[in-house]
Amino acid sequence: MTQNGPDPFPLTVPARPWKRILLWVSLVMGLSALTGLLLLLRLPLATDYLYHSLVKDPDRHPPAGRVIVAPADGTILYIRRVTGGVIPEVVKQGVPVPLVDHLKMEPLRPFPDGWLVGIFMNTQGVHVNRVPDHGTVKHQHVWNGPHLDMTAAEREIILAQLLPGAVTLKKLLGRPPFDLQDKADFILRSARETLVLEDARGLDLYLVRIADYYVGRILTWIQVGESVSRGQKLGMITWGSQTDLFFASSPGLQIRAEVGQYVYGGESVLASY
Repeated sequence: MTQNGPDPFPLTVPARPWKRILLWVSLVMGLSALTGLLLLLRLPLATDYLYHSLVKDPDRHPPAGRVIVAPADGTILYIRRVTGGVIPEVVKQGVPVPLVDHLKMEPLRPFPDGWLVGIFMNTQGVHVNRVPDHGTVKHQHVWNGPHLDMTAAEREIILAQLLPGAVTLKKLLGRPPFDLQDKADFILRSARETLVLEDARGLDLYLVRIADYYVGRILTWIQVGESVSRGQKLGMITWGSQTDLFFASSPGLQIRAEVGQYVYGGESVLASY
């Protein structure tokens, strides 16, 4: 109210609930649209981050010389001496297992004495597999066994890594710190691919890539008859799992790795000859 009558431009207006509702609805819709736009703009970055956090493919520099390198990134679960085609202990203490049960194929030539190295690949690591030595791809065999869940085994390994005291105690007692006691079903019954490579010595390398329940796919990028180089990418196991390598003994061969060691595919030396 002014001295000359009602104010033609009042500072307040009577409340109208429907206007407030419309205002809030407009505000919420506007914020939702803005959020959606921001998410849409960030989606390529988010998917790129997710891809590179799960699908890692770092450059590797294979060592020179007469060596056999790790075919995968991960923790060495076991290094077993194989004699007469028999693995004295795969997982269960004191239970010998024929090597053919692990490879799921008959050997191309009679098995020589040698070594079996098991490498556990975790879900956050590098899942690309690499060729352990110069040579030629001689054979590929796929065995679609029952897909078994490795969750319990993975949990055991992670807990062992988080409790260094337990690892030290196992070493003092002479027990493998990361060996999967009583988990032989996973090692021996899960689906797998076995690649046979003739190495620079003219001997056969058996590369076993094992799939667990959550893996789904084992990808292979090399073919039978192809010449391959040490450290070359040969494929990958989606989400990781386990990769084992059997190689024959020869004069002068020495094991250069140990149980519990974390190795890098294409770089870490498992043995020299």
